[in-house]
Amino acid sequence: MTDIKNSILAGIFFGISMGVVFTLMYDSKYGIISGIASGLFFGTAIYLFAKSKTVQNQTKIENIEGQKIIYSGGANHFVNKEAVEGKLYLLTDSVQFKSHSFNIQNHSQTILLKDIKEVGFCYTLGIVPNGLFITTNSGIEKYVVNNRKIWKDKIEIQKQHL
Repeated sequence: MTDIKNSILAGIFFGISMGVVFTLMYDSKYGIISGIASGLFFGTAIYLFAKSKTVQNQTKIENIEGQKIIYSGGANHFVNKEAVEGKLYLLTDSVQFKSHSFNIQNHSQTILLKDIKEVGFCYTLGIVPNGLFITTNSGIEKYVVNNRKIWKDKIEIQKQHL
């Protein structure tokens, strides 16, 4: 339920923003209404895309060799300023990300829990409280996730079990 709510809220935010722009650019009294309607459509379309069988199959991890999936969810991984959409997994010994093939920068990533130095929060666009960062010796990886506090807590608890 959180995914659809977040998708619709993002669509409404986008729609209101674009509605204001359209109203100012074209001096239209229908700019806000058309912006909100478009935003709702956009948010719903994004949700349906993310939940499609194609995307679900492409983001499924395989060959985890006895590892248990402790937590998982849709995520965006920031790579060279692109928010690459996919799925993030917390396993017994690692955090894994796998993108779907509709991205420009398709990739998979594995961060071993033993290599994690810090897990914390960041903000998307400097204002949206949905970012999670993971610091390792190699650098900082940033993700956009739902329930970032749950992600942080579960990663830290799992690190203690190593």
